[in-house]
Amino acid sequence: MIFRRLPDTDVDTGAIGAAIRHARRRLCARLATSADLACTPDERFVQSFPSIVTAVEAAFRHEELAMEKVDDALLHAHRAENATILAALHRAMPLVEDGDTLLGRQLLAALNDLLALHRLSTDLVLARAPRTPAPRLRSRAPRLLLHPPTRARPH
Repeated sequence: MIFRRLPDTDVDTGAIGAAIRHARRRLCARLATSADLACTPDERFVQSFPSIVTAVEAAFRHEELAMEKVDDALLHAHRAENATILAALHRAMPLVEDGDTLLGRQLLAALNDLLALHRLSTDLVLARAPRTPAPRLRSRAPRLLLHPPTRARPH
């Protein structure tokens, strides 16, 4: 199977940006809830930490795929940042599974803060991307209804 990059005219950066922002909001809400001891007891935190890491991986991949569509020159650096974050989460996973919930919660809180900065850089990338004009809708109404003939008034 051969994959080809779509031409820039097919990229709707507004929709891509909205999808990324929506996914980030959901991820940040999950991170905040998981990092909060009042919302997530230690036992549940330990059990859910691997799925949280998986959710972060999926969110980053989703974001990277969207940025590929925009063909951003900074995608390589963005992927490197994501890889560093994921490496830290993977290194911490065995420690959290052994009961170091404080480390896990600190990591998630820091990641939530870091995603706020990440959000700004991704939004800048999307703002720089070429915008495609909205497609013009063609009317199917009869021309007579769109442009009624002018009638001469009797004098």
